[in-house]
Amino acid sequence: MIYNGAMTVHFATPAEIDQWDELVSKNPNGGDFFQLAAFAHIKQQRGWTPRYIVTDRAALLALEKRIVGFGKLWYCPQGVGAASAEDTAMILHDLQAFARTQGVFAVKCETQLIDAPETRQALLQVGLQRSTDVQPTMSTIWLDIRPELAVIEARFNSKVRYNIRQARKGEVRCRVMPAEESTYRAFYELFAETANGRFVIRPYEYYRKFWSEYCESGHGFIIFAYDDGQLASADFVMTLGHKASRKDAGSTRCKTTRGIPALLILETIRELKKRGITDYDLCGAPHSAHIKDKSHPLYGVGQFKAGFNDHVTDYAGTYLLPVRPWRAKLWQRFVEKLVRAIYYRLKHQAWY
Repeated sequence: MIYNGAMTVHFATPAEIDQWDELVSKNPNGGDFFQLAAFAHIKQQRGWTPRYIVTDRAALLALEKRIVGFGKLWYCPQGVGAASAEDTAMILHDLQAFARTQGVFAVKCETQLIDAPETRQALLQVGLQRSTDVQPTMSTIWLDIRPELAVIEARFNSKVRYNIRQARKGEVRCRVMPAEESTYRAFYELFAETANGRFVIRPYEYYRKFWSEYCESGHGFIIFAYDDGQLASADFVMTLGHKASRKDAGSTRCKTTRGIPALLILETIRELKKRGITDYDLCGAPHSAHIKDKSHPLYGVGQFKAGFNDHVTDYAGTYLLPVRPWRAKLWQRFVEKLVRAIYYRLKHQAWY
């Protein structure tokens, strides 16, 4: 444990690790999906060492890798549980002293803070440096699902509402699926069909581990849409407290009834409301400044999601906290890009 006059920081005790998800849910921002124990277990299987850290302000997960010649890198997926730039800065300031005692040279932290000039300035003032993003979700679209379902549907744009009506006429059926091997296999096959060379997906075992960890811990579920008895669309949704996030989605490339993905989102909202969820993240969109840019690689995805809510939420992004300044500087400028590029070339997978 370290106490520097402002805040105590320590590795979680076995008892705290046993209650980790509950601790995360009590963070000032209500917790983050990638700070849960399920994500730690997934990344541990991929070569990362989970470090469960408890401070006076928040419980946070740092994923650790040793970099030859540099020391340890800590990566905090989706931030440190803070609800403001000021709290983020204070937590990272105290985490810096603790990290130095653990042989860490830098901490890479994704913020879930709304982007604004004053937010960026507050982070930069305490020595944080803007870094490359890991998650492709630094802009997204949230849905307020507190109203009645009919009211929520009425807020969608006319195209989405029309598509939902067409799917209903086609008697499309949606169903929450059991957390079992056949579900994961069917989802992955559909996911691979969706990708079809347009984007890179990880091997089946990665997704099986991901889906099973979240579903079996009570923090996720898979929902399928069937058209004439055939699987046509699928979503994997993560849940935490009052929040939910649409993590993975797939749709068949075969000709089907119009509007199935739109109906699936509405039926997912129906299920989320049963579970007491009030806010639903559709997970990923172009930046608000580029939502209508047809040349953007996520243009189609963005237009689909904007049909449910045309307000794009932009986050402040990812920052690097130097612990050993010169090593952190070299990592930031050259080494990280090289490591990620070589790893992808050899493994055809993301390093983070």
